Amino acid sequence: MFSLDTFLAGLPLLAQGTIETLKLFAMSLLGGGLIALPVAFARNSRFAPARWFGYGFIFVFRGAPLLVLLYLIYYGLPQFDFLRYSPLWILLSEPYVCAVLALSLNSAGYVAEILAGALRAVPRGEIEAGEVAGLGRLRLFRSIVMPHAARIALRAYGNEVVFVLKGTSAASMVTIIDLMASANSVYFNTYDPFTPLISAGIIYLLLIFVLTRVVGMAERWLSPELRLRPRSPSRLRRPGPQPRPIL
Repeated sequence: MFSLDTFLAGLPLLAQGTIETLKLFAMSLLGGGLIALPVAFARNSRFAPARWFGYGFIFVFRGAPLLVLLYLIYYGLPQFDFLRYSPLWILLSEPYVCAVLALSLNSAGYVAEILAGALRAVPRGEIEAGEVAGLGRLRLFRSIVMPHAARIALRAYGNEVVFVLKGTSAASMVTIIDLMASANSVYFNTYDPFTPLISAGIIYLLLIFVLTRVVGMAERWLSPELRLRPRSPSRLRRPGPQPRPIL
């Protein structure tokens, strides 16, 4: 099932694909966050058109399958003449840009809903206390609303980070040599279908393990109560000898 010789022979190609996967993951995560932040504010806006825009964006890009979105951007956008003859075509003609755009939009749909829900979950009493203390809107948001919302959103955002990493495997469908495409190349060269795919799966698991650990560390850093560990029973002070009762 697993050939060590095949694994060692394909290791350089798998390492190169892992680097490309991490680049794609980092750019997609950054792009998704930048898009999601204004959409989350629009989702919670009191202005009805902005609120409906945020709801529509989240509904479309959270509901559209990633592979369909990737194909629509990569194969569908070239059908429009105004795009092919515009300066944007310099970017949209690159498969890498199309993959990052598709992953960013798909991630933004989820992240925007996470952020919008976290902002709504901040207790109203904390906001009112900040207003009574005389904090301005910007300082109130920076000092009270955003830290509390970040603690609420972090665990759900950690799941989305894992989904983005796994979603990068779809980029191999548009000629990007990521980890999945590298595993397929090893398979085509060796006719061994198990070793390269198992190797790619192990690499994905290791990357996900590291990401979950980083998210856990960030959660403990943002939540001081999680850093307070109870004392071990062995470290508790043992009671001294009790005096004998006087008869």
